[in-house]
Amino acid sequence: MIVKYFLEMIFCFLAAYFYAMIMNAPKKTLIYSSVVASLGYMVYNYCVNQGSPRLGFFLGTTVIAFFGEIFARKFKMPATIFIFPALIPIVPGFGLYQTIFALVEDNIFQALKTGVNTFLNIGAMAVAMAMVSLIALKMGTRKTE
Repeated sequence: MIVKYFLEMIFCFLAAYFYAMIMNAPKKTLIYSSVVASLGYMVYNYCVNQGSPRLGFFLGTTVIAFFGEIFARKFKMPATIFIFPALIPIVPGFGLYQTIFALVEDNIFQALKTGVNTFLNIGAMAVAMAMVSLIALKMGTRKTE
């Protein structure tokens, strides 16, 4: 069981690392965005194993966005450099595939069921990113007296 989680974290790290390389992210950010991806995936995976995948999408994305904002401040770079490569492992691409596949097979009920679930998961991710971004924006604009 531990070996399975460890391997998943390594694969997640590598996926984010190579995606960031393909997207021409600065070389000094590759490791950081990949570690953030592994942390976010670990949270996501824990929630999915506890039976709450939508909470997993939300919390995993929250962790990724939080650390992405921290590293953005540390390296004085845009947060998207850290956040987007880290989100790749938890994007619900298989749900989108299942939705289109059900539409191709003319199974409208299954397509609607899977599509709504997938879009709710994507919505949870969007809300998490917006929430963390707004909090970071408010924290960064405090006036010092």
